[in-house]
Amino acid sequence: MPNLSVLMPVYNASRFLGLAVESVLQQSYSDFEFIIINDGSTDDSLKILEQYSDSRIRLMDNGTNRGIVYSLNHGLNLASGTYIARMDADDYSLPDRFKIQIDYMDLNPDIGVCGTQYRIMNTLPNEALTALPCDPDILECSLLFHCCLTHPTVMMRRRVLDQLSGPPYDPAYQYAEDYNLWARLSSITRIANLKQHGLCYRLHDQQLSRTQSMEQRKQADRVRMDLLCRLGLHLSPTEWELHRQLCFGRTRSQSERDWIMKILARNLEVRRYDQAALMNVLNQVLKG
Repeated sequence: MPNLSVLMPVYNASRFLGLAVESVLQQSYSDFEFIIINDGSTDDSLKILEQYSDSRIRLMDNGTNRGIVYSLNHGLNLASGTYIARMDADDYSLPDRFKIQIDYMDLNPDIGVCGTQYRIMNTLPNEALTALPCDPDILECSLLFHCCLTHPTVMMRRRVLDQLSGPPYDPAYQYAEDYNLWARLSSITRIANLKQHGLCYRLHDQQLSRTQSMEQRKQADRVRMDLLCRLGLHLSPTEWELHRQLCFGRTRSQSERDWIMKILARNLEVRRYDQAALMNVLNQVLKG
């Protein structure tokens, strides 16, 4: 049984697919199974995948397009690894990505989810490097405002996923299914990002984040509301609009500061988040 399962759904990704597959097969860490779910592609994706003979590849074909949520849950049901890493068919994992994530998680058994920084492809070396939060307490508080894990960089512990009720990827949160998963997992495990970048991320016109941007924002708003409700905050329409303004970097007002003070006061009562970390995150949000 492999220590790691790598899960990659594929839908009409023939332009980039070979590079993505090779970046996984050429990892310095080699004890993995590579579960590839072809989600009813109508281009040459399946033909490209069938050309690989590496024994670590487990190629599955949905037959018809069932969507990314179905494919991800199906892949998780097939996975046998202690760790599960995500990969997308249009990105490129750097050669030591799996090694550095597994080394970190082996040394930090309290971490159930681990992401990395990433670099956007086709940019200058000093451009488009992310600065996602690394400290678990800061990251957990940041989820109140943003999805601060990049899905194709993530590695998860199987035992943590098994603690969830319902499917890990919830079809009711399609297009923000990853953000919903991190929000749910944050109540049962600690989540971190590494300082190293482990992925080259490709921007293109067919990404769901572009083709479904309005629906993705709508579902992301639901995740933010879920987290605030779990904190015990019952928002008025005005407070919800203030929170959304803070998420999207609009001008700061006294009303927004009052709302932030309400979040801090509520957390002081229930101790859901580390108070110092929450103050740090809220101060950064106010600065825009």
